[in-house]
Parts: sequence; C-alpha cells; structure tokens
Amino acid sequence: MNNLKKYVTKDNGTKEAFDEEKIRKSMQNAGADSQTADYAIDSIKKNFKNYMSSGEIYRHAVKQLEKKNPAVALKYTLKKAIMDLGPSGYVFEKYIAKMLENYGYETKTGQFVRGLCVEHEVDVVAKKDMQHYMFECKYHNDTDYSSDIKTVLYVHSRFEDIKKGCDADLNDYNLKEGWLATNTKVTDEAAKYAKCVGLGVIAWHYPEDKNLEYYIENKKLYPISILHGLNKKQKEILFENHIITIQDLLKLTPGGMAARIQTSTVNAQKLILQAEMLADIIK
Repeated sequence: MNNLKKYVTKDNGTKEAFDEEKIRKSMQNAGADSQTADYAIDSIKKNFKNYMSSGEIYRHAVKQLEKKNPAVALKYTLKKAIMDLGPSGYVFEKYIAKMLENYGYETKTGQFVRGLCVEHEVDVVAKKDMQHYMFECKYHNDTDYSSDIKTVLYVHSRFEDIKKGCDADLNDYNLKEGWLATNTKVTDEAAKYAKCVGLGVIAWHYPEDKNLEYYIENKKLYPISILHGLNKKQKEILFENHIITIQDLLKLTPGGMAARIQTSTVNAQKLILQAEMLADIIK
C-alpha cells in the first residue's frame, strides 16, 4: 500500500482508517505467530482497495490464516461465532449458563424472582457455595453496538430490587452479585458506573483480563457456530437440542450427528475434526 491514507467501510456504513496493527493484534489474540500474521496482512495489503468493506477484509484474513494454521483461522472467527448465536438472545442465555457450569456453578435460566417491589424474570441464576449470582444477558446483532449507561442503570436497578426482596425474605435466594453479560462491548461510562455500584460485567474485551474471550478460551468453550461447514438451519437444530458448545458436539458420533442435522457422515466427521482441533484433542 502507498502512503495515502486508506479507509475501511464498516458493517454499519461508517468509514474508519485502515489499521494494520489492529488486524495483527486480533490475529495474534487468536494464536497466530508473527510469521503467520505477517503473511496474512501482506496478502490483505496487496489486495486492498480503498473503502473496502470490513467483511471483505475479514473473509480474506480467514482464508489466508487457513492456509497457514486452520486452528488459528477458526479461533479468529470467534467474535462472528458469538454473533451467530442470534438473532434472539435465547441461545446466548443458554451459552452463558453453559459457560458458568464449566466454572463450577449450578445454573437455571428464565427464572422469575420476587423483588421488594415487583417480580423479575432473570436470564440466568447461578449458584455456588450457597450464594446466588444473577445475570442479565444482553445479546446484540450489531458488532459495533456497545451497552451504554442506560443499560447498566436498568440492570443494576433490577438487581437492587431483587436484593431488597432477598433481605425481606420474599424469595429463597441469597444474592451475592448481579451481573451484566453481553456479546458486544460496553461504553467507558457504563463500565465506570458498574464498577462504582458493584455490578459485575462480562463483555467483549471487558474487563481487560477476565472478559468474555478469557472465559471462552480458558476452557475451550467455543460455540458450535464457530465451525465452518454448518448452515443456519443445522445450527438451529443443534441449538434446539441444547448442543451449544463444541464440548456438547463432541459427545455425538459422526453417524448420530449426520442423522440429526441431515448431512453426510463425511461432513459430520469434518465438523468433529474441527471441534477436536479447537479443543486441543488433536494438534
């Protein structure tokens, strides 16, 4: 690329400067070594056209990464895979519950809990060491969306009412903490307020250390939507059968999976191979 400033067209139509280091960092976060990242970025730069869509750049990056390291290419698509848990928030709630279970919590979804003033439907109630943690799950279809201060205020007020209901013995819960879980980012103002009032937040890239990506990567809790070769209908079938993470999928035999999602045994074996690769069962 020459020295003229280049721009990328984001999914929402806005323009931003092409940022080579941002792409490099995302590849390295997925496990790419310097040589692999350089190879992919050099290819992107050679094929770049001003105002190219972010989607085109993303697809080109995945294609180049696949040539060097298929496992890294899969991990690079994690954000998109989380977005593909939609279009409603129901599957995301189930996914958060599955994640918590893998960290030693007992969970229930869609629970109605009595507060001091009104009854609330809580997306996920988690229990550990006789204490309860309640999660409001906010799923968004727009990758550029960030949960703002209004969202945090709303979530915090709900859990404050539930906490008062607990203190008044209006329910059987021992509420330790309320949490906001979202598949996108949070604004700085929202993060600042949540920290001030003691509301837990788990989001994309937030907090800096134990964020959504951390909890996924730490125990290889990749959603089945990360697998290449699954169409929308097949994902929906798996979700409906509570097969949400790759660990759930690895409990199936190739024949059982093929029959369930109406595909060939060969394709089912390819999907299982991807899942094994992500789970580090094979290298």
